[in-house]
Formats: sequence, C-alpha cells, structure tokens
Amino acid sequence: MSITGIAVGFCNWMNKINPKSQDENKVIQYGMELLLDNILKFALIQLMGILIGKGFDTFIILSSFCGLRLQAGGIHARTGLGCGFSMMLIWATSLLADTYINMHISVLPLIFAASVLIIWLCVPRTINIEYFSSQDILQKKIFSFVILIVLMALSTFFPSLRELIMIPVILEVLTLLPQNKNNLEGEYKG
Repeated sequence: MSITGIAVGFCNWMNKINPKSQDENKVIQYGMELLLDNILKFALIQLMGILIGKGFDTFIILSSFCGLRLQAGGIHARTGLGCGFSMMLIWATSLLADTYINMHISVLPLIFAASVLIIWLCVPRTINIEYFSSQDILQKKIFSFVILIVLMALSTFFPSLRELIMIPVILEVLTLLPQNKNNLEGEYKG
C-alpha cells in the first residue's frame, strides 16, 4: 500500500467520525501524506544509522536538524526523492564532521549569534508564507529561538554531542538563507 493509499484510507475513516468538505479532506490528506513521507524518511535514515553502528548519533543528528526545521523551515527539494537525498546528505555530512571536526566551546557564541541573525531575518522560510499571519511568523521565530537555545545548551553541557548537534543546526540555518522568488516556485514541501 502506498503513502497516498494510507492517507486516503485515514481521511475516509476520519470523515466517517467527523465529516468534512471535499476541500478540507484534500488538505488533511495532503498533510497526512507529508507526515507519513517524512516519518518514513526519518525511519529509513535511522535504520541506516543503526546498521552502521551509529544509531544514537543518527538520532541526535536527525532530532537536532528536524527539531529546528519544523519551526524555521528552509529550502525544499523539488521532489520527495530529492528531499530524502538531502536528508541523507545532511546526516552523512554530520556524521563525517563529528569524526573529523573538534568544535571548541569558544565557537558556540559565534554560531549562536549568526544563527540568531539568520533566524530573525529569514524564519519562517516556506513557500506557504502567504498563509502566515504576522503573529504566526513571530511565533515561528520565537519557537526557533527557543529550540536553538536548547540545542546550544545541550552542546555546551554535553561536549561529546557538540558536533552531532551543532553541525545539523549550522546546515539547517544555512537552508534559511534567502533565495529569489523564482527559485522557490515548484519546491517540494517534504
């Protein structure tokens, strides 16, 4: 059964419990497809991490990256396959960086300052920005700051996890940097 099939089945089941209009069901189905697609990508990368003996490291990397990305947004791939490949690239880059980079605590304030500036200027980075009110945008910025502060604190208090947390944070913050409107059209929202 496909992700679309599961989402349709879920929407049909939910519609029996609480009937919705056809347009509302399309939105719910789309959201369910995105959720399932992202859970599948997360699970597959986590499984790969377990298979290479880096399950815990993979969990820290994906949690750091996805935790911030859920609020901040960022550049999206044009296809689901591109999105999955991008997540694998972020995971692999973070694992390699953890092996070869020893990030001293003194660089954390610099990373924090640059991240705060980019978050303030660019969050939320989404092609659906026209549906966000000014209050929604402010809330996304605040939640992004809170997540960043938590990740920075964890990096400070657990030096052995520093690169596993901060490399994905740096990569996510880089995906927030502005692009022109033409580059945003046709992006995949996964």
